[in-house]
Amino acid sequence: MPEVGVPFACGRIHTVSQGHDTGSHQHNDTFAWDFRMPDGTPIVAARDGVVRLARGDSTKGGCDEKFAPYANYVVISHGDGLETQYLHFSAVVVKPGESVKEGQLIGFSGSTGWACGAHLHFKVAREVGKGWNNPSVPARIAGYGDPVRDTRVAAPICRESGRDTLMATTDGTHAPGQPVVSMSPEREDSPRGLPPGAKAIIDGLSQPPAQGGQGLDEARAPARARTASGPSETR
Repeated sequence: MPEVGVPFACGRIHTVSQGHDTGSHQHNDTFAWDFRMPDGTPIVAARDGVVRLARGDSTKGGCDEKFAPYANYVVISHGDGLETQYLHFSAVVVKPGESVKEGQLIGFSGSTGWACGAHLHFKVAREVGKGWNNPSVPARIAGYGDPVRDTRVAAPICRESGRDTLMATTDGTHAPGQPVVSMSPEREDSPRGLPPGAKAIIDGLSQPPAQGGQGLDEARAPARARTASGPSETR
């Protein structure tokens, strides 16, 4: 069974709000996880790989399946027939073709697409199609196995160097292919809840448009009633 790292930045602790084969996690998303988190939380690559698809130009989202095509996303190919998929970004900082390392910043969480609140939708998938919604496979998260709903998952402790330096720098710079310096998790005074320096990163990028839309509607049946515990939980 494949094992991947925690997909959000060092020093963060977030709760699984939806697990496998429940609510909207059916068909291609059966083995996905949702992590409840504030808008603007730094999201990182869970394994080394190459960005296959990325979108960051959407501002649309809502608590209805009709918003599904509007999700911002990153899909990273890992060269072994598997890929990781990350959904609902408020902004994306990588582009297709870019090599990334496990723990490297790829974007910031949000609620674009089919989302009833800010969170990260994350899965390991088989790379069998060109679209961004390939079928998920069973996987493990390092240190947590297969966490179920309400499990609190902690990313590694932040360090000043090495792969655990995962977030935006104070001057807003980000060198593609390199980790970025960790900052305080306190974001209350930052615009849109983003960490210090993040807005400058986002403003300096042209957000990639949608690609690989095929696959979204394949093998999709009417969604079952959600089992989430409140309006901020979701898909």
